[in-house]
Amino acid sequence: MSSNKWMYVLRGNGESHAAWSSRMRHELGPRLLSLGPSKLQLTVTEAPPPKLNLFPFKDRPIAIFNVYGDSDGPTRFSNVLRDAAGSVSGYEVEEAYPVNYEKAWSDGEPTPSPILLTMLQKKAGVPTEEFIARWHDGHTPLSLEIHPLWYYQRNVIREPLFEGSEHSDGIVIEACRTRGDLLNPTRFFGGAIKMVPNMLRVAKDINGFLDMKKTETYYATEYHLRS
Repeated sequence: MSSNKWMYVLRGNGESHAAWSSRMRHELGPRLLSLGPSKLQLTVTEAPPPKLNLFPFKDRPIAIFNVYGDSDGPTRFSNVLRDAAGSVSGYEVEEAYPVNYEKAWSDGEPTPSPILLTMLQKKAGVPTEEFIARWHDGHTPLSLEIHPLWYYQRNVIREPLFEGSEHSDGIVIEACRTRGDLLNPTRFFGGAIKMVPNMLRVAKDINGFLDMKKTETYYATEYHLRS
């Protein structure tokens, strides 16, 4: 039996971050688990983003369910989630892990590091093939060289699961071992001597293939609900 991966992106509107996270974890998570996915992960904003940081974090609550299942399709999961928030999108994705942690905590416990969640939008005029090549063969190795990444989940969006899904070209879920490694620019960009040159290298790279006005970043928490 083959296993596919689908990602559902839910965006909050009016709920506090705490209420939003609680509903995602304690209401929708169990409902999805009852449908028998082979694996289920949740990435969710649990509080407003830190005020002092180098990322343009969005403040709107967001949640992403990574749903793994057999080739029969995601209809049963889509039916549960489509009306669960004001904005819901679903995608069939192709995932890769350029670097991955060794999970040593129980399902239902938070991953012991904050998550940098990025919704990618490619730059206008960049062909899809070039976008993928620059992302996979250029930006990914550069990120692994510069940043102290402990976890890098890369998802290429292949097609939307249902009408009304917002356009997106990719979803990246990253983590460093500690909050300081992620939010302290000196540590995130390779040390005091290398920080400025590395920031310039990254900026030049991402501006070549990403639309940074439409690309979104969030400060989030990850849960493995079934691993």
